[in-house]
Amino acid sequence: MLLAVGIASEVQFVGGEVGYEVLVESAVREQALHHLWMYEQERQVRPVPVDDSQPPLSGGWRGSLAYVALLLFVPFVFAQGWLSGYPFESGVMNPARIRDGEWWRAVTALTLHWDAAHLVGNLIGGALLGLSAAQVWGSARAWLLIAAAAVAANLAEGLLGLSNYVSAGASTAVFAALGLVAAHAWRTRGQRQIEPLRRWAPLIAGIAVLGMFGAGAQDPEAPAADPTNVLSHLLGFLAGATCGVLVATQRGARMLAGIPAWLAAVITPAAVLLAWTLALRAGA
Repeated sequence: MLLAVGIASEVQFVGGEVGYEVLVESAVREQALHHLWMYEQERQVRPVPVDDSQPPLSGGWRGSLAYVALLLFVPFVFAQGWLSGYPFESGVMNPARIRDGEWWRAVTALTLHWDAAHLVGNLIGGALLGLSAAQVWGSARAWLLIAAAAVAANLAEGLLGLSNYVSAGASTAVFAALGLVAAHAWRTRGQRQIEPLRRWAPLIAGIAVLGMFGAGAQDPEAPAADPTNVLSHLLGFLAGATCGVLVATQRGARMLAGIPAWLAAVITPAAVLLAWTLALRAGA
């Protein structure tokens, strides 16, 4: 240490309780003692880790409740016969129809399910993951991100040119929420420069959950092959992860925060209403 500050020194073994002593020129003795004291002080100071993470926001259950209500409301309306037409004919995800201009299917398909088990699974998964996202961005903005990612994933799937294939269900939104939360946690932890294992843990866990629950077979009532359903889940996860990375940046976070909560809360149900209006009008 003394050599680093330009002070010549020599270490000499003297034995006894002292053990070793440091020899310097008498002219620089006080300066050497000062530098040694400062070095000892620096060794004793331990940096306190700073946790600049945002505390969880409250009230996230409201968004999950609205999600559950919306997914239950659509089949209830059709079951009561309040609207004419067959919803699966005009609302499922059909890539060929989307390429023909029926973009609203990317929205309406999220609200249709093949059976009760399919619906319940997506209700539980979406409500839990949506609650997790709402603790970061608040209910309105979190569900706006999830919905935007899910619709983007469905549109991307529609443009892939798949043949003889239709799909339905909110599982795309469920995996979009998974990717959103996992990627955002990964990026924000990386910005805090914590240990690599802790930084990558959210993304690794998200991919593991995708592999465990996203690789299931296509519902037998849907006419597509198994890999297509896996593709839907994968696209949802990737779209959500992309959104998570974007809103982890300062610019993305500012843009999202600039959307009023009331507007974010209105956009998704308004988009669903518009999409179903167009779907029923086209199927009439």
